[in-house]
Amino acid sequence: MQLDWTTFILEILNFLVLIWILQRFLYRPVLDLLTARQQKISDVTAQAQKMHDEAEALRLQYESRLADWRQERENSRRQLTEELALLKTQEMANIKQALAGEEEKLRVRNATLLAAREAELLRSATGQAYDEAAAMLKRLASKALTERIAGLFLEDLAALPENERGALSKAGKALPENAAITVVSAHPLDTSTRSAIEAALNAAAGQTLQAAFAEDPALIAGLRAVVGECQLHANLADELAFFKRQADHAR
Repeated sequence: MQLDWTTFILEILNFLVLIWILQRFLYRPVLDLLTARQQKISDVTAQAQKMHDEAEALRLQYESRLADWRQERENSRRQLTEELALLKTQEMANIKQALAGEEEKLRVRNATLLAAREAELLRSATGQAYDEAAAMLKRLASKALTERIAGLFLEDLAALPENERGALSKAGKALPENAAITVVSAHPLDTSTRSAIEAALNAAAGQTLQAAFAEDPALIAGLRAVVGECQLHANLADELAFFKRQADHAR
């Protein structure tokens, strides 16, 4: 058998051309795609770690400020107590009989001033803590968190006590004809989630009602359902406001 060098050389050239085509139009684009995908994953991971670090820094900063406030309150209390004790000793040494009645008035007045100062410091710290917590939660809020809260909302609706179901049903019956219940969420809800919420509200109210959905980023994450006079809250903004009101009432 004779070796045809022309055919052999052409075969080699064909093979080299094939290798060049695969290298240029297949292997290199695939490698570039894999490299870009890996870079994107690295960027997302770095961003997530950065947000976690920032949240941890905010938490540590809040704890540090709270400790400073407690120390300041304790120092103010101690200083005021020492001043009151010194004043009381001096007054009793000079005119003990004459100031017997005034001593009680002074004690009450100082206790009131101390309580007012403490209340003001607590109000300031609570407001600052509320603002920082709200800012941190806004950074962490996402559509996924809203969907998860919506799932918890559906679970709570299914386990709603009988008296609350009755109130919800009464509010639904009081609605004008063709009126809709309102569901406002911090992020857009999936179609399946909307259908599940509408069905759950109808089941809890014991009647068929149409639901109108809207978005309000001020809720941070989660949703709020309004059925006539009844409001069902399942969002971070309302929870923060509730705890702030509780702190104000406690003062």
